[in-house]
Amino acid sequence: MNPKAVQMIESALGPLIRSGCRIERIQLVVCPGAEIATHQSVRTRFGDIRIKPDGYVKKGLSYLIEDPGRKGRGFAWVSGYKAQ
Repeated sequence: MNPKAVQMIESALGPLIRSGCRIERIQLVVCPGAEIATHQSVRTRFGDIRIKPDGYVKKGLSYLIEDPGRKGRGFAWVSGYKAQ
């Protein structure tokens, strides 16, 4: 796994963990054509995170999202999104 990719994931994951999200309930959503989509999970300093390929996500985009069930569901862009 590319160390820069892991660093980007951890940077986006840190605020989610600090806000109360549990690592077991968070998944990384990526484009099915991305290299990372070939993995089941990624080890971070917070723990292992599941990877979910999604056909609606364009190449170059990825985000973290918490499983439903908690008020204030966690979400964070990892790469590709630029706020206008």
